[in-house]
Amino acid sequence: MKKKSIWIIILVVLLVAISGGTYYFVKNNNQEIKETKTIKKIKPKKKVIPKKKAISIVAIGDSLTQGVGDSKSVGGGYVTRLTQKVQRKYKVKTESHNYGVSGDTSQQIMARIESDKNMHQDLPKADIITVTVGGNDFMHLLQRKGLDLTEGNIADEQVKFDKRLNKLLTDIRSYNKTAPIYLVGIYNPFSIYLSNVKNAKVAFVNWNKGSAKVASNFNDIHFVDINNLYQTKSINAKVKKDGVNPYLYKKDHFHPNGTGYDMMTDKIFEQVSGTTKEWLYK
Repeated sequence: MKKKSIWIIILVVLLVAISGGTYYFVKNNNQEIKETKTIKKIKPKKKVIPKKKAISIVAIGDSLTQGVGDSKSVGGGYVTRLTQKVQRKYKVKTESHNYGVSGDTSQQIMARIESDKNMHQDLPKADIITVTVGGNDFMHLLQRKGLDLTEGNIADEQVKFDKRLNKLLTDIRSYNKTAPIYLVGIYNPFSIYLSNVKNAKVAFVNWNKGSAKVASNFNDIHFVDINNLYQTKSINAKVKKDGVNPYLYKKDHFHPNGTGYDMMTDKIFEQVSGTTKEWLYK
């Protein structure tokens, strides 16, 4: 009888312990569920980087920067158009300083970078810098060699030009270490004049590849390739037939006309709009 009573007591104690533990577990678990439900996920706020209030473009170079051949209705070549495009798209006041001089070679442009006091004031403040150079270096080669010009002559001149280009870009960087520089390559307007030069087209491609390689050695210098801009298959057929390229200035068949500058600006703006982190924000 005593043993039976002891077992009953043990059984009751066990039942109480089990029920108490179950109650604690359920209550604690429910509390954790409620706490989990009440916690809201707080997403971190994205850091908003403010835009600059004004953008300054400094354009350095030769006749392409000056805008020779452009229609009178617009004027200023790609520089005017680029300034307008930046202002319209990004809703920011944009001004430009045009240091393009027709006929300047790379050496002459370097001399101006060294001596032009106005450029010394504008370059450090620039948010965007554009450069056109090389066309007149090539023209001087053509004038020296004439119809005897060979692919080898072009290749030799390219090596010398690449060294000058490296010095030119280094000089610009000494005045402004952060603004992106958009280096515009040369194009071949001589397709009807250099038909006797074997692989002339290849030589122009290699010239631009050399310039692009020089640019790649610097931070935030972007090469803009315009070599094939005015040489589509249909245009080449028209040039062979009529001797006239509809995108080039009729008076010299060398510089772009108004439509040609529109096309050049689009190519430059494509690079500029793809690198806004480098110039648009504070």
